[in-house]
Amino acid sequence: MIPAINITDILSNDHNFQSIMRNMLQTTLDMSFDGVMITEAGPGYPIVYVNSAFCEMTGYALEDLLGKSPKLLQGENTDKRVLDDLKEKIEVGSIFHGKTMNYRKDGTEFIMEWKIVPVRNKHEKISHYLAIQREIDEDKLEFSPLDTKLPFDL
Repeated sequence: MIPAINITDILSNDHNFQSIMRNMLQTTLDMSFDGVMITEAGPGYPIVYVNSAFCEMTGYALEDLLGKSPKLLQGENTDKRVLDDLKEKIEVGSIFHGKTMNYRKDGTEFIMEWKIVPVRNKHEKISHYLAIQREIDEDKLEFSPLDTKLPFDL
């Protein structure tokens, strides 16, 4: 039986390891069918990255989002209990998984399901949050934990 090999094990002997990993990460994020947002861990959680799937889902252009808070997606029918759960999970460094009503740039509502994963630097301090998001039509949630450590600093 062939032992399972982690991708970081395969590339760790390559002198271009960080460059290769960054390129793979960038391509994965850019090509994802789901919306992806990365925010800083600081006050207001300023947006530093969104992929094209996120822009298509929300109607916002990249320029509309960079440096802004993800709160711009919230509105009157956004479930405050879900936001309270999000805040609680972020404060303790846990993965959040939820769904709520969000709003596109044109003001139309959509149900968004998302996971937010804390990204830690080499000192184990949370530096960013990675949010994977999709529009849903159904009222169903499934949760499975994710490994959040990356082999390089962002």
